[in-house]
Formats: sequence, structure tokens, C-alpha cells
Amino acid sequence: MVVGDGGKRNNARVKMAMFKPLGTRAHEKARKSAEKQKIKEEKRNKSRSNLAKKKKRRAIILVAVLLVLAVMTAFVIKDNHSVRVKKYTVVNEAIPSDFDGYRILQISDIKGMTFGDSQQRLIEKINSLDFDMVLFTGDYTKDKDSLDSYVFVELIESLTREVPVYFILGDGDCTEEDTLDPDNRCFMPSEDNGIAKAFRDAGAEMVYPIKRIEKGDSSIYLTGIKYYEQSFDKVDFDSDKVFSICVTHAPINYNVNKRLESVNILSLKEVDFDMAISGHTLGGTVRLPVLGAVYTKEGGLFPEERYVYGMQELDGGRKSVISSGLGRDGVFPLRLFNTPEIVIIELRSS
Repeated sequence: MVVGDGGKRNNARVKMAMFKPLGTRAHEKARKSAEKQKIKEEKRNKSRSNLAKKKKRRAIILVAVLLVLAVMTAFVIKDNHSVRVKKYTVVNEAIPSDFDGYRILQISDIKGMTFGDSQQRLIEKINSLDFDMVLFTGDYTKDKDSLDSYVFVELIESLTREVPVYFILGDGDCTEEDTLDPDNRCFMPSEDNGIAKAFRDAGAEMVYPIKRIEKGDSSIYLTGIKYYEQSFDKVDFDSDKVFSICVTHAPINYNVNKRLESVNILSLKEVDFDMAISGHTLGGTVRLPVLGAVYTKEGGLFPEERYVYGMQELDGGRKSVISSGLGRDGVFPLRLFNTPEIVIIELRSS
């Protein structure tokens, strides 16, 4: 076979490539090594750049989180030292026309909280309102041994309106000498109870066993749960003919009709009522939008809202107003989405 000139030239190139000078091959190897090193360096620089960007992002996120936490903390602290006024209207045909528009100011669960020097901010808030009666519904000091009665005495003595003031005790106000209620609703204080004595010295009256409130030619009544025959007869009380308010520390959380049928079989032990006013729950202390209370001692996690807070309806058309009060408890040291409150309840006959 005859090999052309083209074939000879290709063979020559192959031979030349096979027998390149050592210097040329070394140069090529060095070039490739340099390229590899350059690629590695670019990757390292890119990795360092990505790491720096990640660190920067993390720093920004951390600062943002800390800023949000700081704002939320400031909001919660400010909110815990604010006071709002919650207003409810109760309509009932049994309310006498003389009491149409009658307003009850409820103050509950102070638990030693102060709002300004000598309660000045709370006093200003109270005196800016229009009301016909003040009703305190229990738990006033930080603990049972506290003598800080000024937290409520200041409020009574600073009232600019001449209105009657009534009170009951809570479980946090009672001693072993008092008549205790296992359901935390109604407590009868002994003569030595310091909280009750401070209230009386300030001009307030104990609700129990019963109080008749008069206006014009009409009357309404404040009671507890229990029936005291002599005291009730003395003020002409008949639950079927008058409008009565059952004042308790802890809310009514049972079917009233069934309860009355059960306990009053042989004799009258408990009284019926048209409306209940209470506190004790602190509204759950921590509340979430839509969901409501997160926890209460009696109801556990996410309890029924009708036994925790607000104006609710019990069986038989009875109304129940439960205030979240002003203070905090030991389980959750701060209230969340639950501004301390005082309550105005307006009575309407139609």
C-alpha cells in the first residue's frame, strides 16, 4: 500500500508529540496545576463569601429577633401597668324602672398591684367614670400574710362620688379562722380578718349574707349562694319577685337549675338569682387572640371561655359577668394579651 504525503505528515506529528522536549511537558503540567490551584482558590473564596453572607444573614435575623422581643417585652410591661374599662349592659325585665341605667363598678383581684404612686393612675381612671355603686370581688393583696390594705383603701377614700361600696373576700384574703368555701366562691370572714376590717374602716359593707339596694321606691339585691332565713326575711327577699345579683369570688360554673333542685329538696339552702358577678380567674392571665384563655387552675388548658371571662349566659337566661381583674398570679408573672381591667355593668329594664 502506498502512503501519501498527508499520511506521512500525520505520523510525523504523532512522533513529535510522543517525543516532546521535557521542558515543554513540564511547562504544560505546571500550567494545568496552576489552573487547578486557581479553581480551588476561587471555590475557597466563593465558600468564604457564602459563609460571610450566611453570618451576615444570621446576624440580621438575630438583631431582628432581639428587636421584636424587646418591643414585645416593652409592650407587655407597659400593658401590665395599664388599666382598661370593660363595659357590659345587662337587660332584664325584672330590673325596676328606677334602676334603669344603674351602673355598677366592679373591681377585682388587685393582688397587691399598684398603678402609680398611691394608686393615682387607677384613681384617676375610676373618678373619670359614671357609676352608682362600687363592688369589690376578692383577692386584694399579694398573699394572705400581707398587710398592704392601702391598695384598695386608697381607692375607696379617693372616690369623688358619694356611692355605696360593697365587698366580698377571695381565697387569697382568708385565714383559717374564716368560714371557707371549697369552691372559692363565698367566704364569711371572722371578726379578726384584717382585710375585712380594713374595708369596714374605710366605709365599705360586706355583701353577705344579703344587701338590699334601694333607689326611689324600688330595690334590687346582692346575695351570695347560701340562704340565710332570718337575714333574707328581714329585707323581704323573694327571688321570684325581685332582681337579684349573686356576687361570688370564683365564677358559677354549673347548671343552676339542676343545682337548686338538688340542694333544696328538703329545705331552702341556696338561692336563685338573675345575674352573677365574679372574678378569680384573671381571664386566664395569658390569653391568645380567638382562642381565649390558655390555662386556669380549675379548667386546665384552654378552658371553656364561659367560665373564665366576659359576659356569658348561664342556664335559665341568667347572665354571668366575670372580670379578669387587675393583678397577676404566681404561675404566670405577666399578663399577655390581657390588659388589667375594671368593669362597668349597666342595668337596663328593657
